[in-house]
Amino acid sequence: MNPTNPSNIPVFSSHGYSQRRVMLIVLILAIAAFMQMLDSAVLAIAIPAMAKDFGAPPTALGLGITVYVLAAAIMIPTSGWIADRFGARRVFVCALIAFTIASVLCGFSRTLEQFVAARVLQGITGALLSPVGSVIMMSIVERRDMIRMTNLFTAPMLMAPVIGPPLGGFITTWFGWPWIFYLNIPFGVAGVVLATVFITELGRRRRPFDTLGLVLNGLTFAALIYGFDRLAEDRAALTMASGLILVGVALGWIAVRHSLRHPHPLLSLTPLRFASFRLTSIGALPFMRLPSAALPFIVPILLQVGFGLSAFATGMLFLGYTSGDLLMKAFTSRAFRCFGYRATMQVAMLGVVVSLFACALFTSGTPYWLMLVVLFIGGCFRSFTMTALGTLSYAEIPPAELTSATILNQVMMQLSQAVGVSFTVLVLQLAITGRGEATDRVSAIDCRIALALVGIVTAIALLPIRRLAPDAGSELSGHRPGLGEALSD
Repeated sequence: MNPTNPSNIPVFSSHGYSQRRVMLIVLILAIAAFMQMLDSAVLAIAIPAMAKDFGAPPTALGLGITVYVLAAAIMIPTSGWIADRFGARRVFVCALIAFTIASVLCGFSRTLEQFVAARVLQGITGALLSPVGSVIMMSIVERRDMIRMTNLFTAPMLMAPVIGPPLGGFITTWFGWPWIFYLNIPFGVAGVVLATVFITELGRRRRPFDTLGLVLNGLTFAALIYGFDRLAEDRAALTMASGLILVGVALGWIAVRHSLRHPHPLLSLTPLRFASFRLTSIGALPFMRLPSAALPFIVPILLQVGFGLSAFATGMLFLGYTSGDLLMKAFTSRAFRCFGYRATMQVAMLGVVVSLFACALFTSGTPYWLMLVVLFIGGCFRSFTMTALGTLSYAEIPPAELTSATILNQVMMQLSQAVGVSFTVLVLQLAITGRGEATDRVSAIDCRIALALVGIVTAIALLPIRRLAPDAGSELSGHRPGLGEALSD
């Protein structure tokens, strides 16, 4: 029996949905998110086979990944306006259809140019799927159910990076690489049918289109993301990458000034006036994305190159990290209700930092079971932090500004991911060059130094969280701080 609904009568959201229907809609939205994540996870495995068929070097296939990210980065700020103008459900369904068609076109590609064009279409439609899906979820979920529904939404996405590589290898080996894209067809068809049947339109809102904002935001995100991407992948292009980042920062400053002055900006900054959004999405999120980029990148190098473990053994050990993240989803609501957001997040973030330092202490003689336990615990702490950041951001946001907050949060996630990957690669390169070695001669000590540096920077996320009020997010969690806790603040 639901403690918030002791009579066990169906509870309805602000749009008239019962809790069961809300749960079903969240699962429908999760199908689209899972499809996108799985598509990215299986692509890397198929690159050598694709390069052979296209008659191009494998490195050239990286362009297919880059253009997807850039197209998505440019389109994300427009997704809020498009959802308001044409209706969130209609946009979601159309984007899902277009993403599925783009996936088929990727499979039909016979040249690199055709593949890149199809990936651009995928990036544009994918940029609409995630933000608009989040807008729909935030609009229909009651605040008291936000944590539970967010966990339900993110659980399938956590599985995609785990099953993606082995699934991609199996499909490429036995059926051919085009089938990794055709795999999206059943997910797309199911998502379109279910969304059409169960999701009703949320309403529309007309506002002028901010053309200058589109140009400024698009150029800003393209310059920043591509600059950080080149900074991480090509050390020889350091000057160009640094120049792109500086241009992106300058354009971003102009874009911010434009948004503050424009009556209907494409990317509204009004959610920043709410402390919970400002401290989590802008203050803590960029630093907490670092471990998400660092552990999957550095730990496999440490285990395989440093200790000589096989890829299979590394993958099995890393299952502990994902398993911890998934299993803790069942306990996050209870923890936030008992201890509150601020206390739980401080402990969880500290746990993430400690787990990074613990991984840095791995040696070739460390028992496998101990490595598994450390990674599992790190995944557990990550589950609490990411669930908190994904829900607390919206604690104070009024319904009229949910779209703006969701799009701005999506933008910060994209930028944080790009910066996180680049920072991880850079600290690893600095550790290597600090020993006077070539950048391709990585050792276990380099990985340990990089993990420790990432841990130090991640600890900065504790500062904005300490500034949260003791009752921050109480409407979401049901937590009420005791008198002693309030006085201690």
